[in-house]
Amino acid sequence: MPRRISPLARRRRLMTVLAAIMVVLVGAWSWFAVTKIYFPRLDPVPDDVDVLVQLGGIPPDDYQKARDTAQQLNVRTLVLSNPIGDTVRERYCGPLAEVEVLCFAPDPSTTRGEARGFTALAAEHGWKSALVLGTSREHVERVRLYFSRCWDGTLAVNRPASGRSVSEHLRQGFYQSAGWARALTYSSC
Repeated sequence: MPRRISPLARRRRLMTVLAAIMVVLVGAWSWFAVTKIYFPRLDPVPDDVDVLVQLGGIPPDDYQKARDTAQQLNVRTLVLSNPIGDTVRERYCGPLAEVEVLCFAPDPSTTRGEARGFTALAAEHGWKSALVLGTSREHVERVRLYFSRCWDGTLAVNRPASGRSVSEHLRQGFYQSAGWARALTYSSC
């Protein structure tokens, strides 16, 4: 005759299994957060690229820093993603000495939309190499994922020039985790 398991033993087993699942999930997210969000691979600034791209959703000063960086690197073209409206266009999309400045509004207004919009511009202008600046350190690997899905040129990805506060890094960690969950539901550009 089979031995019956008491309700208390059954609850203990269930709690043990649930605890083990939680440990695995927290461990997996922790590994992911460390490698893909908080300490991503930051590419060195290339010696020569066709275009510098600054993604949108950043503090306005970062647009000016992208303009300064384009001039410092002697990049011929600067592309600014402008998902937030006319203020950025009026202030940062104007002429820049020896640098062509192109601004576009991504559709949709997401990293995926920015990668698609950039890919269309790259095809139109014949760009083969790009340095892309994400919105933060936490955004870099997701930028790399989308841009490599959409474009087959030589890609270097880094963070914007300015730093962020500790609270902003924490907020970005949660925001980018949600962004990654969405990004992993797509397999193409």
